[in-house]
Amino acid sequence: MVRLVGIAVAMDRLLAQICGRRRPVADAAAAPKSRVDPDQWRFDLVRSVGEECQAERELWGVLRRTRKFFKRDFICYDGFEPSGRMHIAQGVFKAVNVNKCTSAGGVFIFWVADWFALMNDKMGGDLEKIKTVGQYFIEVWKATGMDMSKVEFRWSSDDINNNASEYWGQSLDIARKTTLARVKKCCQIMGRSEEKLTAAQIMYPVMQATDIFFLKADICQLGVDQRKVNMLARDYCDIVGRRKPVVLSHHMLYGLAQGQAKMSKSNPDSAIFMEDTPEDVERKIRKAYCPRVPEAAARSSDVEAMQLVQDELMNPCLDYLQHILFGQPDYTFSANGKAYTRYEDAKAAFLSGEISETTLKDRLIEEINKLLDPVRAHFASDPFAKDLLTKITEWKKDSAAASTTVTKLALRPPLLGDAFVIFAPLPQDFVRLEAVLGTVARLRAAPEGAERILWLEDWTAAALDHVGADEGRIRGYYELLLHGLRGVAPELMESTRVCWQGEAILAGPSEYWISVQRTN
Repeated sequence: MVRLVGIAVAMDRLLAQICGRRRPVADAAAAPKSRVDPDQWRFDLVRSVGEECQAERELWGVLRRTRKFFKRDFICYDGFEPSGRMHIAQGVFKAVNVNKCTSAGGVFIFWVADWFALMNDKMGGDLEKIKTVGQYFIEVWKATGMDMSKVEFRWSSDDINNNASEYWGQSLDIARKTTLARVKKCCQIMGRSEEKLTAAQIMYPVMQATDIFFLKADICQLGVDQRKVNMLARDYCDIVGRRKPVVLSHHMLYGLAQGQAKMSKSNPDSAIFMEDTPEDVERKIRKAYCPRVPEAAARSSDVEAMQLVQDELMNPCLDYLQHILFGQPDYTFSANGKAYTRYEDAKAAFLSGEISETTLKDRLIEEINKLLDPVRAHFASDPFAKDLLTKITEWKKDSAAASTTVTKLALRPPLLGDAFVIFAPLPQDFVRLEAVLGTVARLRAAPEGAERILWLEDWTAAALDHVGADEGRIRGYYELLLHGLRGVAPELMESTRVCWQGEAILAGPSEYWISVQRTN
């Protein structure tokens, strides 16, 4: 009997292995321990950065795919225009989030949007000044403790110019496949209502979506205010059938005044800035709105758009406590002789009256100044950083007027005199005789002494989806058109300069696109 039982147990174990099932184990202590997912801690760390993640399943995919199959770091991206001052959310809060992402095995790419700042006439439209402000931002992050070993700074002015065909080709494709109504939903990133948007500002979300694909980002790690344009990039992926970037949107820190959904660089008292003195910090925190119960009051119009997690209280002091102080690794908040290791406990103590408003603000002032002290010391002692700050401070005193100069497209070789430009017909499925004869007639109408130019709009044709925006078909149409023109009017074509729009743009892409923006 004992032998038969032993055989039965052995057979049961064999069947369990074959069928993938497991019999209940009577002794809990003898039960095998569940295997810990090796990516769980990485997921938890990266996920803690965002108030929202689109989508968590895809974030798991990024973490596992890059570790197991590609054997590389995953790529996170954020972009910033070097302009104005850096507030504490962009400085301290951003450094904390970057360190979380890189600790989990990511490379963080900052897209230094100096070209975009130039396009928007920041720093009076002076690119060298804009680059100096960008360097200043980098020095601030170094001083805050951002781990620079896995951080890259890519300058848009260099990258776009060096890869203009790739960048603008992608941008035109996104524009071609996105409706105007969809783009206008992203208007909040410009800080404008839909009714006041210019044509140039409508182009901005398309270009920002292009940045994501150009940088090959796995994760878009920007603020909630940029969520809509990141979702536009995901919508584009649905249309073209490519892998979507994960959108990890971090919280937008409240302004210090009542009802401010986010801080404002134009209002110095709405935020703590990285170069604020201890006296500045104390003055601003003392004045900060700090309710214990929700109060009916006017709120800024963008509250709903900036909040993914509903917060009726909107207490900026608690917001700083949660995201700036408790955002630090292993942080402990001390008040009235008691230590709080969780934000929820410290918040509850304040709401109950155990921690007074005065005590909360006293501790905030002390802790925030501790975070800013290394930045102050760096800009006081490091010669390079000190020089940057001196320059920027001087420039702030001079309110440079925004440039309104429009740079004309420079043809190569350059024009020697007046030009008479004829725009060739946009491509169709066939080159018709009337298109050839009509173009010849228009070329012959050139004034005496003017250089004839036949302009082939290959990029415009792609943007307008002519012949399916197929590059080969567009070029084929124009080659056939040229063949017909040379057959019908060979002498006329001998004295006509043929210019391809795409080639002319790529010969000076920065100047061309800045002019496009400024004329819209």
